[in-house]
Amino acid sequence: MSWHSVAYKDVNDASRSRGLWALFVLLAVLSVGYTFAHTYLGESTFHAFLGGLAGVVGVTLPPLALLVGYKSVIHERTSGSLFLTLSFPHSRRDFLAGKLLGRSAVLLGPTLVALTIAGAIGAVRYGTDGVVLFPWFLLATALYGLAFVGLAIGFSMATTVNRWVTLGALGAYFILVTFWGGLHSMILVILHRFDVSVLSNMPDWALLFRLVGPNEAYDRLLRAGFDVDLATRYAADGAPVYVDWWMGIVVLVVWFAVPLVVGFRRFGSADL
Repeated sequence: MSWHSVAYKDVNDASRSRGLWALFVLLAVLSVGYTFAHTYLGESTFHAFLGGLAGVVGVTLPPLALLVGYKSVIHERTSGSLFLTLSFPHSRRDFLAGKLLGRSAVLLGPTLVALTIAGAIGAVRYGTDGVVLFPWFLLATALYGLAFVGLAIGFSMATTVNRWVTLGALGAYFILVTFWGGLHSMILVILHRFDVSVLSNMPDWALLFRLVGPNEAYDRLLRAGFDVDLATRYAADGAPVYVDWWMGIVVLVVWFAVPLVVGFRRFGSADL
């Protein structure tokens, strides 16, 4: 038994979760539904449609990714099935690789299909100007989702207490997605002695601090591929080179990799 066997079992087990499929159906409904709702919400261009669709994805994809991964390891540890799984001839590293591949496939498969359908409908309704770069949107979305999968699995490996991994997943969503912009602004204003004018003329380091949020990094990548009204602050004249589009990839890769490394260090040395 090796990593691909773990991945196959993981995909098979996850496919039986009615709750998970219900959430993916919700994502599909929201994505496809937005293609029709955009007529009343923005300009009738593919670029404007993509900006709105990215807003839907930016809010709905992280909780899906966290839900897919946050109990992927801890459930097997607390139920005792992990001990049985590791009794087969493969290592904990193989187990992690299989879990990561399986959970990533569970998240990205339905998500990319739903977004492709939405994009096709959007191209019919709002024109094909810019549609050739739609694969960039899918790639950026995949990186965005994987960042939260890595974060969730890292949490799941780091502890055996269900309460902590649940709180960690909820906290990650609220801090990194919902409150990141407000948290950044609050810290910046406090550091500048409550001078709110700094928010309209941020120093270079503050731009990088803002970009560290996964949602901001996602928007930065979309701004690089499409002329959409997302992350324009990073593309302004005089913006430092370290907030260019490639930094969005770096940030998402870091959010994916670092929690996995930290979590695996604890998991690799833990008693089962």
